[in-house]
Amino acid sequence: MNSDPAKITTVHDRFLSLMDENHPEQVYQRFMEENTCLIPREFIQNHGIHFDLVLRKLSLAKDYAPDFFYLSKSSADWNLVLIEIEKPRSRYFKGQSNNLHPEFLAGLDQIARWRAWFDNPANLTGFTDGTIAPIRKPMARNPCHIKYVLVHGRRSEFEGSELRRGLIRAREAEDFHIISFDSLLESLHSKGPLYLGIRKNEYVEIVSEEFVGESIFSWMEPTQLRISEGLRADIIRNKANWRHHRTKGGGKVLESVLPTLGRCDALTQSSNATVS
Repeated sequence: MNSDPAKITTVHDRFLSLMDENHPEQVYQRFMEENTCLIPREFIQNHGIHFDLVLRKLSLAKDYAPDFFYLSKSSADWNLVLIEIEKPRSRYFKGQSNNLHPEFLAGLDQIARWRAWFDNPANLTGFTDGTIAPIRKPMARNPCHIKYVLVHGRRSEFEGSELRRGLIRAREAEDFHIISFDSLLESLHSKGPLYLGIRKNEYVEIVSEEFVGESIFSWMEPTQLRISEGLRADIIRNKANWRHHRTKGGGKVLESVLPTLGRCDALTQSSNATVS
């Protein structure tokens, strides 16, 4: 679905104001969940963000849960993108020096811990063939590449210093990008909304209430999906935009799938009532 220019302007201005304030990390996470155009688009391949779906707090192991996670595929492989967000006021450097701040080092350490966890082949296999298997289709046999993104601090702390920019770049790698909170506001008009999902033991809950696209309903097993009542209503309102047909027997995919989709847990719907 296309982004509403007026809404994009409002999101831009509200988030810019929010960044100038001092809030806990959870406030920024929540705002990004409510306005998914702010989700980073790093390591996107030619098929975009898979199923237009971003998962929040996806569990890797005890105490390991990226703030956001999505997949992106090409015809040959998958990028599995883990995103850690800090706070806009998190520092890169100590005072006026060029020494790295403990807050930045803590963010780098979190990425290093995830990387070490995935270096264990059993963990990687369990994640790709277990945790995300329901959404890693089609072409589930294609190889997977883990990618990492750290969202940290404000651009103003380094934009006037080539040395500081270089010290930050030196911590990046082919599979790891560091971006500022300011970067999230760039080109919002080109970043469409996403479904916000929560991975449960047996299914994925989509807690968003805006119809974004059909692919997830065409490829995932209906028994592995739950949707909010708001989303169900918006899917019906957008019936004229349904495009995917069943491979056999004609008719649209959503005509047969929608009645079979379960509801999100009442508690989940209540706690995510403002998410769109």
